[in-house]
Amino acid sequence: MSRLGWIHLAALLGISCTTTLHPPPSRSGQLSGARSQFNQSCGLACAAPVNASTGEFVAPAATRAGQVLEKVVQAAEAVQGLNILERALTGAELDLVEATLKACVAQAHADINEAYQQRDSGFRFENGKFPNDAECLKPVGFDEVGDEVSLAQELGRLKHAAAFACFKARLPPDLRENFTVEPRYKPDPEVNGVVLTNKGIDTLNPDFVVHGTRNATDVQCVYELKFPCLSAQKLAPHKSRWVEAQLKAYQELSKRCPAAVISPAGLFQLGIP
Repeated sequence: MSRLGWIHLAALLGISCTTTLHPPPSRSGQLSGARSQFNQSCGLACAAPVNASTGEFVAPAATRAGQVLEKVVQAAEAVQGLNILERALTGAELDLVEATLKACVAQAHADINEAYQQRDSGFRFENGKFPNDAECLKPVGFDEVGDEVSLAQELGRLKHAAAFACFKARLPPDLRENFTVEPRYKPDPEVNGVVLTNKGIDTLNPDFVVHGTRNATDVQCVYELKFPCLSAQKLAPHKSRWVEAQLKAYQELSKRCPAAVISPAGLFQLGIP
């Protein structure tokens, strides 16, 4: 252990057993971005048995130090963990996330259009870069329940997968516990909010959610990816009634920032032209 580490450990060993650790505030409230204040505590170390007449630990001398040290370290880690759970992204970090999302969506759009044409050396989109409306509507296969799949749907599926892989590769490691790809939520009146679920009707399944560290139900911002194929949808994918309704539903997950669509044309926020 480094000199600094031993100093920190010594400080922890000197913590009073009379102080307490206050629990974190409710997750249903808004995070300010600042960490809550905690009083220090020796936590589990205070529970070690003590001889009433001498004040000494009852544990044998050979094991006493190791047991106390282990409990103090556990308490310190618990305090650190609670502090980490309080953290939401700062404005600068959120700007970085949004810039990365936009870059990845644009890259996925271009890469998949090119890769799709390379599947068959004899096939090219009419304009050489992306499909026209007739090509978008062309059937290319069937899904698992036997419904017909259009080229627009197939390209959308592939582009989402490519964008998700890009997000995970490009976003900084220290932010990776602050986002989740494709979480699914359902309302839960008992917690006055939502809980995570794997399936079910009346659930919300956004593409990308920024949230408090390690807590996907502490939603900060919600993003939906759109890869329009038809020419009428490409410049303003958030303007369709279906997408507007989708964003309004996602807005119920968080009041901290407008729900947004990200497409190859850029980022479009709910209520902002």
